[in-house]
Amino acid sequence: MIKRRSFLAGPLLAFGAWTLGTQPALALDEAQAKAHVEQSIADVLDVVQSNGDADSKASKLKKVMETRAAMPQIARFAAGRAWRDMSDDQQKRYTDAFSRAVSTAYARRFQNYAGQNVEIGKMKSSGRRGIVISSVVTQAQGAPIAVDWLVTDRPGRVVIADIVIEGVSLLITQRDEISGMLGQRGGDVDKLIEDLNAI
Repeated sequence: MIKRRSFLAGPLLAFGAWTLGTQPALALDEAQAKAHVEQSIADVLDVVQSNGDADSKASKLKKVMETRAAMPQIARFAAGRAWRDMSDDQQKRYTDAFSRAVSTAYARRFQNYAGQNVEIGKMKSSGRRGIVISSVVTQAQGAPIAVDWLVTDRPGRVVIADIVIEGVSLLITQRDEISGMLGQRGGDVDKLIEDLNAI
């Protein structure tokens, strides 16, 4: 699905500016935000380096994403206006299919893992949105990649709210791709769900 070049940031998705109603930010501090990003990376690497094929890793990765991020809100943002037209049953099936499709796509990419490393850098407040943590992804081959992590506690727990790679928000990319898939299927949500489950 996502077609960006960061290996470690990609699987954690782009979790950004979804609608959280009037829920205020809680007491998130820089130490919590940094620890959450570091543990998220460690959890992904545990999956990457585990035994088994891509299909067996997909379910493990799905659990990581559901633990470290607010997947229902991510899926809703990616669906855009189509979300409002879905029935409750469609929303539930779409959210599950979205999570499964993303985890499967990246589990397959994990087979090409080549020792990428993430070095945490500066942190700064982003107001009500949360805390932004800068990092650099280094690779055995290729130039370093700048990755910014937006961490928030507005959903009532600490989550990664967006990942911006070289200035590009992955959440926006994900929304564009779901929009494109819906357009190709004439807006048929059930067909979209079917095809996401087939990835």
